[in-house]
Amino acid sequence: MTAVLAACAGDPSPAATPDAGAAATWESVQTIFTASCNFSTCHGGVAGSLTLTGPAADVRAALLAPSFEVARLPRVTPGDPASSYLMVKLEGRMADVAECRAAPTVCGVSMPQGEPLLTAEQRATVRAWIAAGAPGPR
Repeated sequence: MTAVLAACAGDPSPAATPDAGAAATWESVQTIFTASCNFSTCHGGVAGSLTLTGPAADVRAALLAPSFEVARLPRVTPGDPASSYLMVKLEGRMADVAECRAAPTVCGVSMPQGEPLLTAEQRATVRAWIAAGAPGPR
C-alpha cells in the first residue's frame, strides 16, 4: 500500500519537493492516476481490482479501503504515507512487506504494471497528498 517502511533511498521527501505540498490535492493525484494507471488492463476496467473511473468520491472511498494483497494495510492511510500500501506499490517496495517477502506472487509487481515507476515528483505528489490527509475532491 509498511508499518515501518522508509522511503526509497534518493527519493525526495514531500518536504524536499516544494511543489509536492502545493500540488497535494485530489485533482493533482487524479491527474497522475488518469495518465498512468487508468487502463483497461489495470485500473480502468474489470481487469484491475481497483477501478479508478467513476465518481471521484467513489474512487477516493475505494482508495481508503484495505488492500486486497495485504489486508492489514489500507491502500491509503490518510496522514501516513508509510502505512499506505499504495506507496509500497508506487515505489516498488513490496520486498519491505513481510507478507510479500513470504509470498512474492501475492503482492505482484510495482505500479504502474509493466511500466517504469512514476517519476520522483509524481510519487512525491501522491505521498504529500496522503500526508495531507488524502483530501477528497473539491
